[in-house]
Parts: sequence; C-alpha cells; structure tokens
Amino acid sequence: MEKNKGMRILVVMCLGIFVCMLDSTIMNITLPAIQEDLGTSLETSSWMLNVYTMTIAILVIPMARFADLFGKNKFYIIGLILFGVGSALCGLSDSGSMLIFSRFIQSLGASILIPCSMIIGVAAMPLEKRTLALTLFGATQVLSTAIGPSVGGIITNTLSWHWVFYVNIPICILAVILTILFLTIKNEQRVKAAIDWFGLLFSSVTIFSLNLD
Repeated sequence: MEKNKGMRILVVMCLGIFVCMLDSTIMNITLPAIQEDLGTSLETSSWMLNVYTMTIAILVIPMARFADLFGKNKFYIIGLILFGVGSALCGLSDSGSMLIFSRFIQSLGASILIPCSMIIGVAAMPLEKRTLALTLFGATQVLSTAIGPSVGGIITNTLSWHWVFYVNIPICILAVILTILFLTIKNEQRVKAAIDWFGLLFSSVTIFSLNLD
C-alpha cells in the first residue's frame, strides 16, 4: 500500500517537472508568431525566453530553502498556483512587456516546483526504489524539453500561440487536486532555522550576473 502511495506521489511530482521543463522550450518555435502578433522587437522577444530560465537559475536554491522552512507540500501547491496563474497571464498578454512579466510569474512557480518535486518525490519512495524516482525525473525532464518545440509548433498552427500557455492550466489544476489528496498539507514537518538573507542576496546577485553574461 505504501509503495503504491509513493508511486502516486512520484507521478504527481513528475507533472510539476513536466510543465516546468516543457515551458523552457515550448516558445522556441512559436516566438515568431508572438513577435508578429504583439509587434515586439528582437530584444524584447529574447527577454520573453530568457526571463524564464534566468529566474529559475537565480531562485531555485533559495526557494528550496524556503520550502524546508515553510513546508514542502504547501510550497509545492503555491508553485503550481503561481505557474498556472502565470500561464493564464501569458496567454492573455497583449504586449511584449506584459508577456515578460507573466513569464516571470511563471518562472517563480517553476523555481518552487523544480526543487520541491524532486525532494517530495524521492522522499516518498523507499530507499531501494529511489533510483527509480531519479530515473523518472530525468526521463521526464529530457522528454518534456525535447517535445517542447514540437508541441509549441502544433498548438500554434492548430489554435494560436495563446494556447501554448493555456495548456498548462488544466495540468496545474489536476496536480493541485492530486497533491491535496495524496500529501499531508496540515501539520507537515518543517525545518526550524534562520534565513541567511545576506547569503541569499549575494548568491542571487552572483548567479544573475553569471547568467546575464
């Protein structure tokens, strides 16, 4: 019974990884359609892509720390909600600046989902099965990243570029429901420790500078 529960939790965590990594490449093919529709410059269009990966790179470590302090399961749900809201805002965007802001909201959710997914998913499996958990996470990342451009192209040609983002919303809603069903939300275990705000700021600035170059 516990084994089956662990697998269910692992699958839910893979959903979080899937949408995050899918959106790291899904815009690659559809970007010209977005640029033409919104009338954005090449520089603005490049920030639509870069703000997502840069924010994740900067915040993924601090968000993992906050998850330990405030509760990984609750934080995972917050990440799903942020990602879903960001996706909806991306689809509703009518300007390049709004899309960049919306992608930033999306990436805030992704920076929570990526570390929390792996921590929760691996912890849910017995020790002898944790290699399987890591393998599934790796396969999910590779698959979602690889199919992103193709999925983006198909959706853009069939519907519109807006649906490249709307497609994330039902996945996030499903993941929230499953997380509430399978994980302990109230009175979950938390780490009690002080936050090194100076270290957090220093590491964020350093990582931002490296990514900006």
